[in-house]
Amino acid sequence: MEEAGIWTPPPRTSLPEFVAMRFMEAMRSGALSPGERIIEATLAKRLGVSRGPLREGLKALEAERLVERRAGRGMFVAEISVDRALQMILMRATLEGLAARLVAERYTPELGAPLIRQHRLIEESAAAGRMSEWRDLDWRFHEMVCEASGNEYLLRSWVSISNLVRLFLHHHPGYEHKPEDLLRNHERFLATLQSGDPDLAEATFRGVIIESGYSRLGVPLPTAMGRLSRAEAGSSTKGRSA
Repeated sequence: MEEAGIWTPPPRTSLPEFVAMRFMEAMRSGALSPGERIIEATLAKRLGVSRGPLREGLKALEAERLVERRAGRGMFVAEISVDRALQMILMRATLEGLAARLVAERYTPELGAPLIRQHRLIEESAAAGRMSEWRDLDWRFHEMVCEASGNEYLLRSWVSISNLVRLFLHHHPGYEHKPEDLLRNHERFLATLQSGDPDLAEATFRGVIIESGYSRLGVPLPTAMGRLSRAEAGSSTKGRSA
């Protein structure tokens, strides 16, 4: 029954968009795995579409590097190396740090209310042990921060790497972390956004994302990143004692 939900077309969606959207859901759910070969006939049958829309959808996914064409072998679900993941973590940290700076600078109770509600949903889901759900809610929180920044180009840049990052997170054992760690980070995120201190907000988001990402991958921070994180830790400490 769960698989039927993955493959059933939603209303008012073009077929290529439907293919791309359901493909991503299938990867996140484990119905498709990194490195798996894509058999067009099989996938078209499961989706209930013809080869034309399927190929259009796959072209869009290839442009986002979610699928890979291997010479003489066909199309495969993307495999993301640790090196590529680290590059994405740094880019994500930079974008979200800037988003947090912009949100803190223009923060109002009205702007922050949706973020607070999202945090409450994350708390409820984590308390109930619904891991897949709270990871999706967590990701949506970060997307909402980028949306709240008011910078459409920042948001577009974040979205352009978000699917690759999420694909990696859903399939790497290092990200099966404890809900209490995630909730503690979210409390810090919200506090810095509400502080009205752009420097503190940017430093906190960037530092937490970099440090947690490298830590969970078991990779030591490069010297330059270590200095940055230590500086940000000091900034965050000052912010909490103020």
